[in-house]
Amino acid sequence: MTFDNTYSIGFDVGGTSLKAALVHQGKILHTVSASTPAHAEPDVGIATMAQLIEELKSQAGDHAIVGVGMGVAGLIDGPRGYVITSPNLPRWQSVPLAEKLTALTGLPVFIDNDVRAMAMGEQAYGAGQGTQNMLCLTVGTGVGSAIIIKGEIYRGSTLTAGELGHMMVVHQGGRQCGCGNRGCLETVAGTEGILTLAQQYLKRGLSPVLSRLLSQGQELTPRLIYEAAIANDAGAIAVFTEVGQWLGQTLAGVVNLLNPERIVIGGGIAQAGDFIFEPLRTAIRLHAFERPAQGVEVVPAALGAEAGMIGSAELAKTSQSNEKVKA
Repeated sequence: MTFDNTYSIGFDVGGTSLKAALVHQGKILHTVSASTPAHAEPDVGIATMAQLIEELKSQAGDHAIVGVGMGVAGLIDGPRGYVITSPNLPRWQSVPLAEKLTALTGLPVFIDNDVRAMAMGEQAYGAGQGTQNMLCLTVGTGVGSAIIIKGEIYRGSTLTAGELGHMMVVHQGGRQCGCGNRGCLETVAGTEGILTLAQQYLKRGLSPVLSRLLSQGQELTPRLIYEAAIANDAGAIAVFTEVGQWLGQTLAGVVNLLNPERIVIGGGIAQAGDFIFEPLRTAIRLHAFERPAQGVEVVPAALGAEAGMIGSAELAKTSQSNEKVKA
């Protein structure tokens, strides 16, 4: 069996929906979805996942499916196939997801952290193509990251490498983070931090366009702040500038430490374009050593909302190929 002619299944396990796709060489052929039974017992969620897999198997025709990959937020023991903990699945504690799903579907199942799955997709088919050493960052409600060294995901000795969002960046007066610490990057670059910063500019009367949009009944969101920035709202532009600086200063340390070729940034914040990327790149040039700073590209992710499914499918394909080689 040649892997070029086979399909794989990729899952994106979100807090509200389970999305799965039949994938061939980075191209999504068919998708299915269901609501995430987030507060149900693990076996209920696993049964739902198995049903989606069966639906996709029926779409594969005569093509072999080499395996199922799953990107799950939280602490994931990929080598054993366990979900240790997940914020999207609060009742799941040390659940042998891969083993249970394989028993139900007959397919090999491989799991990893959702941002690592995204990174695999971006490296293989998106903005990370051609790199051997890269960092993938997703900035939305929270800040997640994944590290690729010499073409391989780096997980660390306790499988927790890449928690960039929980590096302390505000050392005096930082807000409390969901992790329990104060001043984490996530508190200033995640959605809550962005909205808090925008409210400060609104109170000071520095965001007239954003203020007008809000007076029309629109909800304060990062997207609305972006619309105000496009309309040359000084406060909205300053919000993205400040967030970009926080991200860039933090990433400068990573650039010095890991010397990546490329940093790929996805999530909602990437939609702000140059409003966020220019101050971010400038901060890296200012705070990192000159040689690694000159050698790193900072680019937006390319796969968008499909990154999780494509990356998870690539996880399945790569993992199964590696097992064949070992055998």
